[in-house]
Amino acid sequence: MSTVVGIVNSKGVWIGGDSAATTEDGEKRPVIAEKVFRNGKHLFGHIGGVRGGQLLRKVFYSPPNDIRILAESIRLHLKDFSCIALSVENQTEIHTSNFLVGFQGKLYEILTDFQMNQIPEYDAIGSGSSFAFGALYILRKEKITPEQKIKLALETAAQFDAATGPPFVIEKL
Repeated sequence: MSTVVGIVNSKGVWIGGDSAATTEDGEKRPVIAEKVFRNGKHLFGHIGGVRGGQLLRKVFYSPPNDIRILAESIRLHLKDFSCIALSVENQTEIHTSNFLVGFQGKLYEILTDFQMNQIPEYDAIGSGSSFAFGALYILRKEKITPEQKIKLALETAAQFDAATGPPFVIEKL
């Protein structure tokens, strides 16, 4: 897995992520996984299955301008590329990635069951998210930039989560 962090305020949306790649068994892979990227007016960050994130890049996908249908659009797109599975528990469609999305000055998360939530201040997803959340909570009132907060949250996650590691990529929308 990995860690991706997002912050939103009146000045914009920032998403940052690590670049480590690991197997399901926790083995580190000698690749750099690009987990934060732009696609048109959208800023994406993803954790989990690398293929799910790759399929949302501009070369494969055109996101809708209506945020209300983004999760369903992603579900159908991933299904077209055979990146959807059925949950054993309740037979709902799931994928192996979670996403943070910046769009029109707002931050959203899309979970593995395609539930989409708007985030009011900050969010973290992935295996290091608990550590990143703790850091973001402590830093929330500090007079430092969102980029600095994200970097510190990712560094904290990398310190305690074996599947999170540099280099860290931070983008602003």
